[in-house]
Amino acid sequence: MTESIAAAETTSLLLDLFRTVPHVMVCVKDADGTYVGVNRAFVRRTRRRHTDDVLGHRASDLFPAALAASYDAQDRALLGSGHAVRNHLEVIADADRPGDGRWYLTTKVRHDTAAGPLVVATSVDAQLGDRADAATGLRAAIEVVHDRCHEPLRVDDLARAAGMSADRLERAMQRVLATSPKQYLLRIRAERAAALLATTDRSIAQVAAECGYYDQSQMTRQFRAHIGVTPMGYRHAHPAAQ
Repeated sequence: MTESIAAAETTSLLLDLFRTVPHVMVCVKDADGTYVGVNRAFVRRTRRRHTDDVLGHRASDLFPAALAASYDAQDRALLGSGHAVRNHLEVIADADRPGDGRWYLTTKVRHDTAAGPLVVATSVDAQLGDRADAATGLRAAIEVVHDRCHEPLRVDDLARAAGMSADRLERAMQRVLATSPKQYLLRIRAERAAALLATTDRSIAQVAAECGYYDQSQMTRQFRAHIGVTPMGYRHAHPAAQ
């Protein structure tokens, strides 16, 4: 009990510490995916005006369906395995310039409290701008993953897009994202599949084909490894898609 109380106090301290910090987004969700704590930067990201406009809502109430499904997939994997999501790269549109997406690094950890587990997440600017050749190349490779994860991509394809050798891309991605190009591709592919399972009525075999898996059994293995449940189990948790 003492440890749970300390965990809750730590979460409150984190929110207070970053309450008005403009470039760090912080949010806390309960096991049902309901936002129970956010800072002002996160409120701006949702294009709401006040904290009370966000608290008590879920990602599906605040973000496009596919994006919300991706967040939910991350949360389910985190709560199920306890393994933190670190340096997950995503594009977030600026609230003042909706058409100007920026790359952010998001980290999520599980925080156990007396009331149950919480998902605590922070997002910061990944600084993948156009000023440095290495950053530009890495951004190009990442964009290929997000745009073409349904294709049978290889690390050599990503390295070619980045204008780097495969070894140099590996080092750059490990430094910035703490993962390899191959593992990043597999993770994005699994999250893309999760979004389709949650937002469409396509069969699992169809989702597997659309997301670049060799067959349904390969998707099941890799989906379980990255999301923590089988595709069927994930779909059952999203009855709106059925």
